[in-house]
Parts: sequence; structure tokens; C-alpha cells
Amino acid sequence: MIRALWERIPPERQRFVRFAIVGASGVVVNLAFMALGRGLFAELGESQRNFAASALGLVVSIFSNFLLNSVWTFGDRQRGGRRREIAARVVAYYLGSAVAAGIQYGTFALVYLGASLGPDDVIGIYGAQLLGIALGTVVNYVINNKVVFRDRSNEARENT
Repeated sequence: MIRALWERIPPERQRFVRFAIVGASGVVVNLAFMALGRGLFAELGESQRNFAASALGLVVSIFSNFLLNSVWTFGDRQRGGRRREIAARVVAYYLGSAVAAGIQYGTFALVYLGASLGPDDVIGIYGAQLLGIALGTVVNYVINNKVVFRDRSNEARENT
């Protein structure tokens, strides 16, 4: 039954759902490596340890998302397989993730400040965060779909 429902979804929407699932798995990886980092960086001061652990979680989760998206979300697309092309995709993926993160954070800040949310307005704060996540996810998907994991099969045919 689930398979029948899945097959009724257009392919590009299926791809977006996969992208969102990979993103959700990235949250788990991020938090796990942040916890690991808090232990690894125990000799640092509390703030430094937390910032270093957060950075570790972020870097590892972005890379795990890159691998999963490369294999599962966009695995059906023809891409260059040389090391240089893979490295360029990794860099583009991190840059796209940075753009999406900026949009997420900027959306949160605009809503938080624009709506004059107070520190106790939990629903408003999390609503602003969710709106930022939604916009960042859409932008990140477009960047990955059109740039990072673009289908090169048409380019190969045009060059022959």
C-alpha cells in the first residue's frame, strides 16, 4: 500500500521527500557528533568546548548529508566521477548549505525582530525557526538540484 502511494507521487516530489529525509537524518548526526565533541574537547573551557562540539556536529552532518544525497536523493543522475569533480561537488555542497543556513537564520531574525517576539514567546520563537528551516530547505534543494547534483547526461549528449 505504501509503495502504491509512493509511486503515485511525481518523481521530482519523491526526490524532494528524499532530500528532506536526508536532512532530518543530518539533524541526528549533528546532535550525535556534538555530543561526541563535548567529550573529545573536554579539556577546553565550557564555551569553547560547546562551540567546538557544535562545529564538529555541523561539519560531519553536512558531509553525511552530502554522501546520502549523492547516493540516494540524486543517485540516478550522471555526474562526473573524477576526484576533482567530486571535490568540487563537496565544496559546492558546503557553500549551498551555507547559503541555506544564512537564509534560515536571516528568516528567524527578521521574524523575531519584526514581530517583536519576547524571550518567553516559545511558540513564536519556534515558529520563526521552523519558517526559516522551511525556506532554507527549499533554497538548499534548488541549489543541490540545479547546481551540485545537476544531471550531466544532457551535457554529455550535447558535447558528442
